[in-house]
Amino acid sequence: MLAWLENIGIVALWSVAIARTPQALRRSEQRPLWFAIVLIAVAMSMHLEPVTAVLARFVSSAHRIDLIKHLVSILDAAAVLWFILQAAGRQRRTIPVFSIAVLVMGALVLLDISGPPHDRNQIAPSSDTPSVPDAYWWIFFAFHLIADTICGFVCWSYGRRNIPRLLRYALRLFGTGILLASLLWVLKLAYLVTRSTVFAPLFSPVTGIEALFMAAGAALPLMAQLRQWWRYRSAHRGLELLWRDLTAATPDVVFAPGSRLRAVGVPLQLRLYRRVIEIRDAMIVLRDYVSSATLHQIRRHADRDDDVQAHLVDAYVTAYWLVAALQARRDGRAPHAQEANLAGDGAQELTEEIGYLLHIAAAYQSPSVRTYRASLADPA
Repeated sequence: MLAWLENIGIVALWSVAIARTPQALRRSEQRPLWFAIVLIAVAMSMHLEPVTAVLARFVSSAHRIDLIKHLVSILDAAAVLWFILQAAGRQRRTIPVFSIAVLVMGALVLLDISGPPHDRNQIAPSSDTPSVPDAYWWIFFAFHLIADTICGFVCWSYGRRNIPRLLRYALRLFGTGILLASLLWVLKLAYLVTRSTVFAPLFSPVTGIEALFMAAGAALPLMAQLRQWWRYRSAHRGLELLWRDLTAATPDVVFAPGSRLRAVGVPLQLRLYRRVIEIRDAMIVLRDYVSSATLHQIRRHADRDDDVQAHLVDAYVTAYWLVAALQARRDGRAPHAQEANLAGDGAQELTEEIGYLLHIAAAYQSPSVRTYRASLADPA
């Protein structure tokens, strides 16, 4: 009844593998994990009936299809173990891991050839059914069990270290998935020993849950990137009106005006960074259009406004004087040197700077500032 979990898990693995492809192509340190995920997804997919049907068009013998699946599965386990050891700083284990994998694959081929004629490489329910020797399965399951168990414990060991929280969770989820794979091989060994029908129905759901855990672990960094992208997008849109009004009055501060189509090709973080700089540059230009008397009046008005929280007073003062400066520039008034540092020194970090400008942008669109803008446009 839980067999559908396997399909969901495989789809999840493929989704993560596809989503991580651009990152893997750009950054070499991401490729081992991507390569391992792809191999895991391939190995699991090869056991699905539609994939088996496609393979049957190219490979005439059913037992050779089974053998190919098992050989790919060994390569998959070796690749995952290699990735984990690479991440743990044990690069020298690369040659032994793949050498043992090649020996295991060779042993499986020899045992398959030496066995009696058989239709499938499956555990025979009884000794009367021709199949590969049991040694084939002992070697196959033992390699998987040892490789997956090592991977799982290494992931959990590193997941308890003083590393970023997101990475800890990712390692634990991925490690849990691999340890569930170890449970699968234990169940298959139990089935090999007992030939009991109790174990076989558990293989598919355990595979599905294992795949879901590994997909979740591999997807966590993607989720973090998506969350960061959403924050950048929200900030970019939040500064839209303020940026548009300020740059319309001071077009010289815009770095590279151009078509929207060309702007889409620029990374969102870079567009947001440029928007922040352009707003700051526009503020520096516009501050010379605010007189000391106007600024004094604005400060008194903001301090007396009960709707403005104490920590937002500076943001409202800035929004007020920007409105006054824009109106003065539209009225054609001449600028004059401003001694006060109205634009501020700016924050040390981009995140703090964005947060401060978002407060100004929110104040700029507030009812009180809109009322003030209307009063300047229509003094009567």
